[in-house]
Amino acid sequence: MARYPGQQKEVVLVTGATGFIGSELVRLLLAGRYRIVVAGRAPPGGTLQSVQLPLPSGSPSSYKDTLRGVHHVVHLAAIHHPKRAVSAEEYHAANCELTAKLADAASETIKDKFVFTSSIRAQCGSIFDGVLRESDAPHPTDDYGRAKLAAEREIAAAMPRGNYTILRPVLVYGPGATGNLATLLRFAALPIPLPLGSFSGKRSLLDRSALCVAIAHSLTEAMTNGETFIVADKNALTIGEIVAAVRRGKGRSPMLFSAPEPLLDFLANLTNQQRRKLRLNQDLVASSAKLQSTGWVAVEDSARQLAGIWSMSERARYSGSLPKLS
Repeated sequence: MARYPGQQKEVVLVTGATGFIGSELVRLLLAGRYRIVVAGRAPPGGTLQSVQLPLPSGSPSSYKDTLRGVHHVVHLAAIHHPKRAVSAEEYHAANCELTAKLADAASETIKDKFVFTSSIRAQCGSIFDGVLRESDAPHPTDDYGRAKLAAEREIAAAMPRGNYTILRPVLVYGPGATGNLATLLRFAALPIPLPLGSFSGKRSLLDRSALCVAIAHSLTEAMTNGETFIVADKNALTIGEIVAAVRRGKGRSPMLFSAPEPLLDFLANLTNQQRRKLRLNQDLVASSAKLQSTGWVAVEDSARQLAGIWSMSERARYSGSLPKLS
């Protein structure tokens, strides 16, 4: 018997629904054709219906019970940006083993799509020479990326019907961003000139709303079945361009300048940031042309989008959800 008798809308089970990406995705899906069920370790509160997400050690039957009555699954939950040291085994359990069991259950239980939000780190490290595409062989460089890549392979093996889509987003920006981007935004909020004009390395970014649209697109677009896609805005930015865009959105001057290389080397050595300085002059540019060919529309101008998000009108719109930057 279905868990949701009499339900006319298609049911989407979303893991990680209360996170940075999940909270925006739930709003998008609720506005459309779907009913949302949240899977987590504990009930999320509010009005969303919830089920308990089994542990990585859970039995196959516990995963099938979680999916009973569900049409689609969007799997966002993972260990990322941890506040403590995480072992390779912990990453593998949470980001691969759990995903594999969920995919195994989905292959027998759901009739529609399984969408997995992986990471660009499943394909490469923090830099890449050239423009990264799905055809480039994956070479993850950390435990997080290796666990994500292993999870992708488990999904493909578990779902021979090809009713899955794997998305590899690059660095995602938006109100409430976490991790390295949140740190950068705090620097951008400082009312002081910054020597970021010296760094030439470009980074592909991804608007959070555009990622959520890509997930929703994957739920219904047959051209995404059984495929893996990089998800990114169309253009890449230097760290200086990112900070300048955020400052313009906040009504401030960019206040960026270039500093002599010896001075930058001295400061990097003084603060033990030599590796970070090196990365700021190297690229990670990724192409989302493959996903765009299925009908998804990428953000054209990341700088303009960033400025718009942090403009006064957007700050008012997202009141209460912006990161504390100043």
